[in-house]
Amino acid sequence: MPRLTKPHDDAWSPDVEAAVETFGNRSRNEILRYLTAHGPATRGDIVLSVSAGEPSVAKHLLALEEAGAITVDVEPGRRHGRSPRYSANAPRIKELLDAHLRYLLEQ
Repeated sequence: MPRLTKPHDDAWSPDVEAAVETFGNRSRNEILRYLTAHGPATRGDIVLSVSAGEPSVAKHLLALEEAGAITVDVEPGRRHGRSPRYSANAPRIKELLDAHLRYLLEQ
């Protein structure tokens, strides 16, 4: 397994790290694109519409929520037995992309 590294660079901020983790994964991009185009959706709706299976989608939704790239209408700890709806958080997605671009293009 390759060793994961982070650049030794003061410009590598938590937002840059979140952007790389979020947008560097094909499934996460596909989920974000689906949510952007179709609005709030349940996990089941997402699974039916993207190329990843349920366990993978569940894992990616947690990561996307942690990065702030999606929002959920039911708070953590209250989701058991419910069907929370996930939405793309366009302002946060733009923040992450801007942070990544600044890191890559500015000296």
